[in-house]
Amino acid sequence: MTLYQAGASPQSTESAGGAHWSTTPYGRWRLAAESEAMKRFPGFKLHLPEGGSNLTWAGVLRSTFDRRRRYLVKVTYPERFPHQAPVVSIEKPALDPGAPHLLGSNRPCLYRGQNGPRNGYDPARTTAATLVAWTALWIHAYETWKALGTWPGSEE
Repeated sequence: MTLYQAGASPQSTESAGGAHWSTTPYGRWRLAAESEAMKRFPGFKLHLPEGGSNLTWAGVLRSTFDRRRRYLVKVTYPERFPHQAPVVSIEKPALDPGAPHLLGSNRPCLYRGQNGPRNGYDPARTTAATLVAWTALWIHAYETWKALGTWPGSEE
């Protein structure tokens, strides 16, 4: 079992026997904590793809400018979660490929990993709910950029 303390390195790095993270004692506890945190976003549901091992939350975030505009968002846990951050993607609608703070065609850049756990992904604190909230802020910034041509806030 891996124990995490906020801002500290994990005390161990691998689950025993290579078991999927969600089947370990810590993983079961963490998944329950993630599910509790995601209650803040009742439109998001947890999915296990057929034949796959990557758990995914999927749901819709609405525009703050036009409530009819909706964004299908997915948060996918990697095989090595929580050692690796979940991957956030905006599946629909297609995003402008020239948008700032966009990784590939549909992955919003939500934080700068090199700034450390206080300013980005922290395996002890960051939940799928955290990432969904950050994605909502990213969508607001994206729509502001589309309307005004400038990205709000810092351009770091």
